[in-house]
Amino acid sequence: MKVAILVRHGESEANTRNIISEDLYGYPLTKNGRDQVKHTAMQLQGIPVDNLITSPIQRTMETAEIISRIVNIEPKVDERIRESGLGNFNNKKVESLPKAMRMDLGMESWESHQNRFKEVFSEVNGIWIIVSHALPIRAAICSFLDIDETESFGVEIRNASMSIVDLENSSVLSIGSLLLSKRILSTISSRS
Repeated sequence: MKVAILVRHGESEANTRNIISEDLYGYPLTKNGRDQVKHTAMQLQGIPVDNLITSPIQRTMETAEIISRIVNIEPKVDERIRESGLGNFNNKKVESLPKAMRMDLGMESWESHQNRFKEVFSEVNGIWIIVSHALPIRAAICSFLDIDETESFGVEIRNASMSIVDLENSSVLSIGSLLLSKRILSTISSRS
């Protein structure tokens, strides 16, 4: 069995200030964000998790720490699931971004996100929780759906949401969900 549970970090101060940032520190989870993650962690309780990896950025590390207390596994930092490379737009307001493709703005490419995650996915054995960021998760999920960056703009990866991929069957089981359905839980359980 090879299942990846992609969890976006909870609401952070960057989210409430409408800022994009790849800085390691400076934008911790808000109280609401910590509560969101506790809810997500309770959804994951009882799942036999084999590995928990996190982006090195403060908001994801705080998210992984909350989840680790529920699933009883220590998080490991993995640079490959970090936030997008934002170039000159790091720490800028979202509304200040020009309407253009990421590469045209000097940001990390869509394909780079997908390649980083493909490398991680190739190592998954069992059930892994991967705590990352909205765009990298969206790119990873869309690689299984054969959807490019432009076509993916309607795919929403909410704070503290779970997107689940059955890697053995290259099948997306959920996208940006805040709850694990009975169907997903039985699918994961049947693969353990």
